[in-house]
Amino acid sequence: MTTVVLLVAWFAATPLQEQEKKIPSDSVEVSARGCVKGRVFTAAERTPEDEGTRVGPDISNRSFRLAGPREAMDQVKKFDGQWVEMLGILKKADLADYQLGTRVGGARVVIGAPRTDPTRTQIPQAPSVPVMDVTAVRFLGDTCPIR
Repeated sequence: MTTVVLLVAWFAATPLQEQEKKIPSDSVEVSARGCVKGRVFTAAERTPEDEGTRVGPDISNRSFRLAGPREAMDQVKKFDGQWVEMLGILKKADLADYQLGTRVGGARVVIGAPRTDPTRTQIPQAPSVPVMDVTAVRFLGDTCPIR
């Protein structure tokens, strides 16, 4: 009985952990205005009046695959095809210029050898799309100005 009382007292005395998700050291929080289409967010150009309110580095004219908790992804689905403001977390490595393949240590690895046979058609390899972990979505308008 005294063990139960001590456990209850200990849990009552310990502070609750923060509800806010901590940002890992290899990531950065960003916010941008743009359009959602399916699970892809395309960031629009920053405007001068946005500069004071934006969080993180400039991600203008970039597209990101969206992932996150169910509540956030329900908001993404709700605002499909609309103008929104997105708050999320990106890996710092994904902010570098788009490049083929994946970084492993200090090297870049690309699967598949380039085709040099002139009788075969060249199939361009698409760069990988970085993933944004969505933390919040805010509706801005019905129509998306990005085409």
